[in-house]
Amino acid sequence: MAFSSDIKNKIKPEYSSNLVEEFYRPLLREADLYQRVSGYFSTSGLDLYSESLEELAKNGGSLEFIISKEISKEDYDRIKAGYDLLEEIKPLNLAQRNERLTSKTQQQLGNLAFMIAMGRARIKIALTNKGLFHDKFGIITSGSEKVFFNGSANETENGMQINYESISVDTSWDSSENVQYRINSNQERFERLWNDKEDGVKVVEVSDIAYEEIAKYQSQSNIKEIIKIDDQDSKLAQYDNAILFKYLNDTVIRIDSTDIKLSLNDRKLKPGSDLSRFFEEDYSTIKKSTTYRDIERIIKVTEERAERKNIEVIVSKAVSEYLQQYKYSIEKYKILGDVFKGELVDFPTDKKDFYKEFSKVVQSEVSRPLYEIHLRSAYFMYEMARAANFSVPGAGKTAMLLGVFAYLNRENAPFNEKIDRLLVVSPLNAFDSWKREFKAVFGDKKVLRSIDSQTSSDFGYDLSVNWGVSNLVLVNYESLPKYLSKLNENIDTNTMLVFDEVHRVKNPEGTRAGKALELSKKPKFKYVLTGTPIPNTYQDIYNFLHILYGNEYNSYFGWDLGYLYDPKIRQIKDINSKLYPFFWRTNKKDLNVPVAEEDYIEIVGASPEQLALAELIYSNEESSLAKLIRLIQASTNPALVNRKINYNELMSYDDDGDIHTITEKEFNSLLYKNGKKNSENLYSDLDLENMRSPKFDKGIELVEKLVKEGKKVLVWGIFVDTLYKITNTIKEKGIKVNLVYGGTNKLERTMLIDEFRDGDVQVLVSNPQTLGESISLHQTVHDAVYFEYNFNLTFMLQSRDRIHRLGLKENQYTRYYYLQTASEYLDSYRPGYIDEKIYDRLKYKERLMYEAIDDKTLSIEYSENEILDAIKIIDEERQRMNRNHE
Repeated sequence: MAFSSDIKNKIKPEYSSNLVEEFYRPLLREADLYQRVSGYFSTSGLDLYSESLEELAKNGGSLEFIISKEISKEDYDRIKAGYDLLEEIKPLNLAQRNERLTSKTQQQLGNLAFMIAMGRARIKIALTNKGLFHDKFGIITSGSEKVFFNGSANETENGMQINYESISVDTSWDSSENVQYRINSNQERFERLWNDKEDGVKVVEVSDIAYEEIAKYQSQSNIKEIIKIDDQDSKLAQYDNAILFKYLNDTVIRIDSTDIKLSLNDRKLKPGSDLSRFFEEDYSTIKKSTTYRDIERIIKVTEERAERKNIEVIVSKAVSEYLQQYKYSIEKYKILGDVFKGELVDFPTDKKDFYKEFSKVVQSEVSRPLYEIHLRSAYFMYEMARAANFSVPGAGKTAMLLGVFAYLNRENAPFNEKIDRLLVVSPLNAFDSWKREFKAVFGDKKVLRSIDSQTSSDFGYDLSVNWGVSNLVLVNYESLPKYLSKLNENIDTNTMLVFDEVHRVKNPEGTRAGKALELSKKPKFKYVLTGTPIPNTYQDIYNFLHILYGNEYNSYFGWDLGYLYDPKIRQIKDINSKLYPFFWRTNKKDLNVPVAEEDYIEIVGASPEQLALAELIYSNEESSLAKLIRLIQASTNPALVNRKINYNELMSYDDDGDIHTITEKEFNSLLYKNGKKNSENLYSDLDLENMRSPKFDKGIELVEKLVKEGKKVLVWGIFVDTLYKITNTIKEKGIKVNLVYGGTNKLERTMLIDEFRDGDVQVLVSNPQTLGESISLHQTVHDAVYFEYNFNLTFMLQSRDRIHRLGLKENQYTRYYYLQTASEYLDSYRPGYIDEKIYDRLKYKERLMYEAIDDKTLSIEYSENEILDAIKIIDEERQRMNRNHE
């Protein structure tokens, strides 16, 4: 066998256009072996000369491909299907094999996979630990004659048809020494690669490697940005009496040019059918929110209904490419998330090297060097581009994000990754922390140029005028609806979007969720941060996953709100398994934050008046929850027992009062037995306003003592009246004290906190709803005193984290003082106080929570079950009293 004279006369030494028509097709028709090495590959490229490959197979020829690791999951699956069928039919005789290898099978598998199943093609993957596999050459053989070519063309559709690519060609019938050397040396190189004998490259057959292993070696460039290819009208206008799916302006459009207008009249396609919800009003444009799976379903149903009428359905190449890219984008992120959360030693070598380069660049861009664990987190978030950070409060989530920003904001960042600014959506009390941390991390290497919705006299004007020169823009959740339109005008791929304390975006159907989703559409790099990702139910993950992954949520995660409300243990495992690759979590142990000292417990006996009050609480209050709350109040500030129980004081997650741990209806159903409210003045016979609390007095003495030792003291309470009582009593002692709570003017809060942290104010009094998040006091404050605390573990942990955070000196102590009114003895039949029991339960739940964090599991932080668990304290107390009465 040899190439024909016609081929030899027509072949050119170089091609820069019409590669398929003038080079591949004519040569392959007369070849018996096609050996190819290609940096990039797609089966759609081979489809351009499928008929010639059939001729090659008929000639008894075969195909040997060595391709790079940059292969799509779809192409991998097609190739693997060919190998699977090959193994399946190996035991069969020739006749049985031919029965399986039909034209229908070829249509289902595709040309390449069909050739593999026939035993006429083999595909191998070249895995490089460092750098990319760039080789691009091929050898087409007919008998003893060879045609060698190399150049810029890859074995992809773009490489052969769309891009400007060129190849140089040598032929074995050219006897010149240089030509013969090139052909022979490259033939030898191919054999070395094929037999896995080439240094620096590992070559394996596709059938011997899982896609997950290949994906670990892949670069991120092909998944960070979905390539958009619009269909050109001129190429597709030729179809009539057909239904055409086109891709234009980031949207899939179904065009019905049939005489009978099938899509408007067929019962499964027409308006009002199951598919109609996916279309805009024109009933042609598919909504941008439609997932790739639903688009595939629309196409499938359309094809099925059209086939009944012998109507052709054409799906453009651009639509196919669009669906393919979205189909495997999040799958790749899953694989890579697993890799980059793992140990550095398990990274592919080129990723280890890139991480070193990334770290070097980041450290050169900052004034305060990042910790290694911060660099690992920053690298993970950079590679993922869209990710969550659930590191515990005080672990340095802000610094981790600023590490990503440092890399992407550097002067020589590539155009497709260059970030000009951070847009942070957060609670107001986080604004100051972001500004402080920005200045601390970058120092004089990057001047802070910020605008924010709190201090700006006209934030809308600032967004119009100063957006372009700002590198930090801060907007609070409450203001987001007001400024969304202006933000959407400005935001682009050069903006990194961050939702801080993202658990504030709670109600999936609420205004915040809708505005957050709208804002998150454009940025390429977007992140969500919270130390409490699941404060109430697993429904809390719904919003932030939609913010990060948009339409891909349904195609990959797919949980509806009903599923997430109360999942079973097996379902929780499934949720955690799917979530794991997409978030980073660091705890304080990872960062070597000095361990806080054991809690100091100050137990004080109740006064006789308090013991009498406890008796009345047990007899007057109908529900266990009411007894629980009244005992917490009476322990520290008995005057509160005369006041109405305030739902917001106990159940509001923050001082804005628009996010609650449970609804008011749920709360009242527990508070009022059988829906019946207690009558007023149940305790009017007692002088509660002047009733002493030895625990309160002990707390004031403790604060005085610590202040005299030159220490700043952070004081925690729950109820606003108690906060005022503490503040006024401390003032009477001549101690400088500031009070910050929900009613404090938000513009004044930063000043009051700064006066305490950095000035001469010695004591700060607050509650966790107001000061539980985003405030750092650990620089100067190391002592905290708890006058009041309830059954909310999240509040307890967040409040502790204000003074126990990354940045503490190695030998710096952190001390927490818990004031408690003594409980009754186990053999007592009298009603008693419950501070000790609440504290013990909180510490038990804290241990369970940290075990879950160490186990990489996300669990519910706070729920109605937590209240029910606290109510059990009252039930246990009642059992104690009844038992000892017998």
